[in-house]
Amino acid sequence: MNRLVLILLISLLVGGRAGAGPIRISDLTEPYDLYKASELLEVRAGRVSIDELLQNPGRYRFVPTENRLIKPYDHQFGYWFRFQITNETDREVFMQFIYAGTEFIRVYETVDNRILTLHKLGSLQPEPAAPFRKSIQFCPIQARNGQTHTFYVYMEGVYTGVLPIYALSTTRLIESQHYSDLFYGIYYGFILIIIVYSLVLYMRLREQGNLRYAIWVFFIGLLMALFRGHTSEFFWPANPSIERYSAALSSVTGVLHILFTLTFLRLRLQAPRFYKIGIGIVVLYLLSFVLNVVNVSLNYQLGRQIDIVPVVVLLEGTFSIVAGLVTLRKGFRPALFYIAGNLFFYIGIFVFLMYTYGQLPFSFWTYESIHLGVGVEILFFAVALTYKVNLLKKRRQEAEQEQIRLLVENKRLVSEQNAMLEQKVQQRTEELQVAKQRSEELLLNILPAEVVEELKQTGRSKPRRFERVTVLFTDIVNFTSMGERLSPEELVNEIDYYYRSFDAILNQYRIEKIKTIGDAYLCAGGLPVVYPENPVEVVRAALEMRTFLLRNQRERQTNGQQHFEFRIGVHTGPVVAGIVGDRKFAYDIWGDTVNTAARMEQYGEAGRVNISETTFRLVKEQIRCSYRGKIAVKNKEALDMYYAEELVGEEERETLREID
Repeated sequence: MNRLVLILLISLLVGGRAGAGPIRISDLTEPYDLYKASELLEVRAGRVSIDELLQNPGRYRFVPTENRLIKPYDHQFGYWFRFQITNETDREVFMQFIYAGTEFIRVYETVDNRILTLHKLGSLQPEPAAPFRKSIQFCPIQARNGQTHTFYVYMEGVYTGVLPIYALSTTRLIESQHYSDLFYGIYYGFILIIIVYSLVLYMRLREQGNLRYAIWVFFIGLLMALFRGHTSEFFWPANPSIERYSAALSSVTGVLHILFTLTFLRLRLQAPRFYKIGIGIVVLYLLSFVLNVVNVSLNYQLGRQIDIVPVVVLLEGTFSIVAGLVTLRKGFRPALFYIAGNLFFYIGIFVFLMYTYGQLPFSFWTYESIHLGVGVEILFFAVALTYKVNLLKKRRQEAEQEQIRLLVENKRLVSEQNAMLEQKVQQRTEELQVAKQRSEELLLNILPAEVVEELKQTGRSKPRRFERVTVLFTDIVNFTSMGERLSPEELVNEIDYYYRSFDAILNQYRIEKIKTIGDAYLCAGGLPVVYPENPVEVVRAALEMRTFLLRNQRERQTNGQQHFEFRIGVHTGPVVAGIVGDRKFAYDIWGDTVNTAARMEQYGEAGRVNISETTFRLVKEQIRCSYRGKIAVKNKEALDMYYAEELVGEEERETLREID
């Protein structure tokens, strides 16, 4: 790289010579090249003032600019340009500096070693003090009507070896700026469209390459704007010193370009060795970023030698091309567009370097070569990403078609197995449904429906207190002596017969069967669903049980068969109901109400329904009852008891209401 720069400088030094006479402006339709007609003086930055040049003109030796002594990027030197202009017209003429990032420009227009005007330009000139837009860099010339004025132009912080300076009319200046604005408007609009397009692709596909590409395009666009002074003009006009960190921004764009390359070319999978090299280049870019920031902060006291960005850029270019070729050989076709984009970018850099060192003349194509190269690179990368998306979509479609083909090919063999499997599945499903239904029925026979649903949802049933539950208790009279006359099988069959009949009666009402304990049968109304009519329904069910027992007794006596006699007791009051334990659980009720119902059964008569006073008060309007008086009860006070006889008719019910 250094050898190439040396060769270019030597070639610049041996160029042609320019005349030192005044530049005569007569045709306002043509621009006049002031740079080629000027003389150049290289000095230490800030060491020679305009007053010294005017007072001691022979002390300083100016040489033709064709000797090209300018040292780009070297902040230790400043340059004085001297030339004469004779304006033979009566119209205003402007001096235009083609923007190349020069930090300080001072333009002195003199006559007879006397300063007429001073214009301060340059990228580090704050915007409020500048009379014109920063990205244009021009100033008016006072010479008219054949006047000849001498101009001294001092430049410091020069970033290029060629500094196009033109004298041109107002019309040509406006026309030049119009085309420039049109080009950059289209250019930045194109970059914005690419960023939006990439972000849309990322949001749709969630492909990291599209996101990294959009971020890189944003920063490379920012870098291109910085090269032309647009960032200082539009973003930080009052603080132009930020422009000095342009090399740091170059490092940032380099890092983003490498990260995009690693993702887009899938180097971690396709070429792991190149992936590691890419990470190494990222580290070098980060190092160059830090060095640049430190050098700028120290006002370039570290010198140019620490600027490793050109070397890293050259290394990155080689890496990008070679990595693209490697992945292309492995069948990744989008790499072709990636390679082409990089080639255009580095061709643009080469053309700009040739222009910078004077090997190519100033023109739109040479001056904008980097911008054009970056634009083409962005376009090719966008095409590569689109190609990659389409390629992935095509491969996905091909995989789907291949899968469909295999499915169709195996359909004949699989169909029979599927049919057999479906038959077995259907059969098994039906069996499972039957088993599930049986399980449900069995569970509902054990537990109330509401409790079953609670168990399904929560895995357990919380005990609840019910304030008014009517408990029915039945028991077989003389069960022990009766059981001695029957075999165990006959005894169980007899009990099953009676209790199945009781179950059928309960099914007609909202009464829950609780359990059977030997020859005892326990049920209750008013839980787990609370309803106020439960006393009446339970007593009615008890009367139906009595009717069934009496009818069965007559039939068996007629046939000479043995029969059982039952006592039935009913009481109403509060209970606690729920499930306890984890195994073989059952829905049960607890409380004194249950004990009282058992006492009602115990102190009743066979074939009669004995109810408590509490129940009597709740059913007396609908069921005729007979008072038995107070009956002494074991472990309790004497209790009022009633026999429930039969249902009360509507007229009799009204009479009972009037009596109450």
